[in-house]
Amino acid sequence: MSEGAFGFNHFNQNYQNQQYKNIVGTVCALLNRYKAVLEFVDRGVQQRALLKVEKISCKPEYNPEGLDDYPIDFFVSIGTIIKCLCHKFDETGEHKCGWYVAEVLAVGLNLLDPKLLNGLCDPMINRVGLVSQVDKRQAILTYTDDLDNQHDVLLLGSKMFISGKRVKAKQHLNKVITLNDKVYFDAVPVDAEENDKRFSWFATVGWKNIKPSIDYESVIPEADHILSVIKTISKNPKSQFIRGKGHIAHILSDEYGIAFGIVNDKGNHWQSILFHRSNVSIFKYYLTNEDSCTLLRRGDKIRFVAAAAPPAFSTQWVASYIGIDVVGAAKDLVYNTVFTSNKENLPISKSDYYPWVEKANVKKVVKFDLNLDCIPNDLPICLPIPVPESEDIATPKDKNIPTPKKSKTKGNKKK
Repeated sequence: MSEGAFGFNHFNQNYQNQQYKNIVGTVCALLNRYKAVLEFVDRGVQQRALLKVEKISCKPEYNPEGLDDYPIDFFVSIGTIIKCLCHKFDETGEHKCGWYVAEVLAVGLNLLDPKLLNGLCDPMINRVGLVSQVDKRQAILTYTDDLDNQHDVLLLGSKMFISGKRVKAKQHLNKVITLNDKVYFDAVPVDAEENDKRFSWFATVGWKNIKPSIDYESVIPEADHILSVIKTISKNPKSQFIRGKGHIAHILSDEYGIAFGIVNDKGNHWQSILFHRSNVSIFKYYLTNEDSCTLLRRGDKIRFVAAAAPPAFSTQWVASYIGIDVVGAAKDLVYNTVFTSNKENLPISKSDYYPWVEKANVKKVVKFDLNLDCIPNDLPICLPIPVPESEDIATPKDKNIPTPKKSKTKGNKKK
């Protein structure tokens, strides 16, 4: 391995436990065939980061021909904007760069785009958290970002490594880490409302001393190619994730659907999200083997966590989580109420709209006149909400969308 193309041989040993920082920088200099310099501002101070060509050329979306020996000016030029992950570097070196680009996330990002996305998640790679809770087989790490916002991260015992070795299945996690210990981790975002401890991230790996070797690009095998793509992307902490709210737009089959997510502050820009039923939760009941056609409706309001879809995909995002969004007093109503009709004195239960509710613990009955004006405004799922047609919505005829099929299998509860 030559220093010219891939860096110093001792690089991984010296920098593998460096904490990464999410930055957006501008190419200010092309040093040679393999290197460039980014400039960015950190806490009001101008900084320089060293960028090497293999950080870009190894990515198929930037180098579709897959050649290794492309010069760096094939990918970037002076003024190119790059979003990336960096860590501290030796500023006394030849190029006077105090930062090193460890991972390129986006090239040519237009910061002046009026549709600039809101709700993007900074990648959680090589972060450091403090142990705030720990028991036999799981812990909560608390990570504080550059804006002093705190994020709780769930770490399972099966994901923890000490000096490169995985903690054994019968070994108690609270015997190897204790409160306030520093633990390095990679993580993917999750929905905080889906769990009692309100953590918003799930650690794909945690470690002390030596980071284990992990191939996040390895494809997760599934008989269904589309599902394989979704799982591979959504379990990769290097993916670009976004959180937000939106609504169900189309149910394509018993397994797949399209949602629209709001992606800007004004709420007037929407983007498409492909979801599989295994990632859909209705009040913590996952629809892994349920028929989406009978359980979901166009217009259902949702919360989502999604990852950027690969190039040429039918939608802009793929969902790692879709949850029916209910707010305020409606939460109690939805969990504990069966609706009946005053007019015909016939039971109109929620199961008429969502059969899964029959499995819920119903504690009370509230009667409503079956008129939209009588339904509480903050109870969005009790009746379908119409959604305008759009020519941009993907259909089952699109090459990357599965065709409809019927299923009679039963649901599955995730724990």
